[in-house]
Amino acid sequence: MKKLQGINGLTRMPEGEGQERGDLYTTALYSEDFGSHLLAADNANRAVRNALGDQSTVDLPTLWSALKLIRAAGAALPAELEKRLTSTAMPARQQDVGAEIAALWFWIDIGRMQSWSVIAGKSFVEEAIIRLGAIDLNSIMNKPYLLWRLFDSYSALQRERPLELERALKNVDSNKLPGDYESTLDFQAALEARATLGNDLVVPNGARDHIVRLLDSSQVHDDALIASMLRSLELLNAHTEAKRLVKDHIAPRVDQKTGLIRSASLAKGSVHGTYLAARLLDTRFSELANEQTRDELERVLREPEANLLTQLKALVSLKRSGSPSWGNYGSLIEHGRAAVPPSVTFANLSGYIELVDVLVQLEPNARLGRLEAFDADPGVEDLLSGALMALSNSMYFSNSEEVRSMFPAVQSALPQLISSPKGNGPNYFRALTAMTNASRSGLGSNDFDKAAEGLLTLRGCKEFPSLYRMEARKESPCSLSVSAAMIAVPGAYDLGVNK
Repeated sequence: MKKLQGINGLTRMPEGEGQERGDLYTTALYSEDFGSHLLAADNANRAVRNALGDQSTVDLPTLWSALKLIRAAGAALPAELEKRLTSTAMPARQQDVGAEIAALWFWIDIGRMQSWSVIAGKSFVEEAIIRLGAIDLNSIMNKPYLLWRLFDSYSALQRERPLELERALKNVDSNKLPGDYESTLDFQAALEARATLGNDLVVPNGARDHIVRLLDSSQVHDDALIASMLRSLELLNAHTEAKRLVKDHIAPRVDQKTGLIRSASLAKGSVHGTYLAARLLDTRFSELANEQTRDELERVLREPEANLLTQLKALVSLKRSGSPSWGNYGSLIEHGRAAVPPSVTFANLSGYIELVDVLVQLEPNARLGRLEAFDADPGVEDLLSGALMALSNSMYFSNSEEVRSMFPAVQSALPQLISSPKGNGPNYFRALTAMTNASRSGLGSNDFDKAAEGLLTLRGCKEFPSLYRMEARKESPCSLSVSAAMIAVPGAYDLGVNK
């Protein structure tokens, strides 16, 4: 399982492996800094054609990305890209000022890269100027990055910038070093303004080393921020450090099939993946978790924007990691207890089970809700799924004995549902977990043995012989979600063997 540990110390979901293809936008962000690692001209042309050919509609950032990559690689403009550019309308007005500036900037920068030969026209330029002039500068005076993008849009149009805009940019400072989203982009904007306007900007002495440490520590997982930090290093004349960081941290993410760069976020683990790993490994999870894992889990627990379920999963993981600090978050458990509904219906069933499944690992005596019976036709997929989930988790209802006898038609269908993993999709796995709690199913010991044999055909993948696949194909990736669910299935495996 250590092979699934992400760069942030949390566990990645193996079911996402194989989908980590490079993408145009990520590649475009680094295209000016990528040097010899960048695609050759013919390959860039092919990559853009393939990417655009896969999409019936293409948004503005994708068109910008495609054109930026083509220019950086010195490639010929593909006919498909030229066609898309000529048929793309000017972006609609955005209510949010930041979104309006961003949309206009992408559009105008496309025009700048093309020297206005494809999407240009006097009427377009005039309309763009009107849109830019309508932006209320007072609303963005404390947002240097938006000021800079607005300033750059005027520059790209080769039009005079409003004096108020220039004054605002000359007054921005760089006292707050890059860290979060806004401070990173605003720091770059301050440096851009200094380089363009020649204003006297005092840059903290440790700015360069601070950025290098951040990027070397792999704490930044957003490519727009990484690219912004690299640009700031160039503006600080730290070209050698920037090139080394690209070589060490960006080049290894090149998709060898396409030559495009994979998103940095794909290298991260998630709280959900970590929670599933903690469930699978049980008491041995502490062997997988390290200091970075515990620090990241505590960061999520302190994050006001994180939702309750995510925080409860982080807390279970922290507890299983062996950290005593999980006891500092008693108020979070109380919030979880308060969120449990007294009555459970088909409408709130899925959310209820997910909440209680996590909560009882922190508070075994948590109050449980009562399941209200609902009709479940085995031939109706969502009703079948709901009934199987209820049966699988009968212990999580205050009327658990009653639940074990519910859904007679679904219980009668269980022998057929568990007979083969082929063709039943997620409900095959749900049926397996429902077996032991379905008192009216008529299943016997032979059925359990056959189910275990059938499940065995889905066990193991390239690197994880103890986990389970969702599909019969041997090359299919393993699934943490399925593997964790199979804990309840007799004969699936013993706890603790999924190393």
